[in-house]
Amino acid sequence: MTHTPAASTTEAVAPVVSGMVRLIAPRKLPEVTAEHHLIGDLGFHSLVLAELGYNLEDLYGLRSLTPEEAMRLERVGDVVDFVVSEVAAGRAALPTDDEVELLLARYDIDGTTA
Repeated sequence: MTHTPAASTTEAVAPVVSGMVRLIAPRKLPEVTAEHHLIGDLGFHSLVLAELGYNLEDLYGLRSLTPEEAMRLERVGDVVDFVVSEVAAGRAALPTDDEVELLLARYDIDGTTA
């Protein structure tokens, strides 16, 4: 199977974003999928949404979202799609494995669990 750059970027971003969501979600589920709603399914509230945003900004070098943009990110897949689009447009960059591990170390989590 041939991977396009967008597919490769999605494959790199999806597990990191899903792992971060699973890690900080107030409602712990055994698996987080692209279809899970941040607020409804995973119990996110404003402070946890802000934590997710700050972590992803740090990790990917993302710009701050406007409130209108943030309101459109309802599902885990929406967050993945946003990060992928920012990377593809050159407004963000994929983190190194070390950068992911450093972020996870803030939570006392081994980088292999994400």
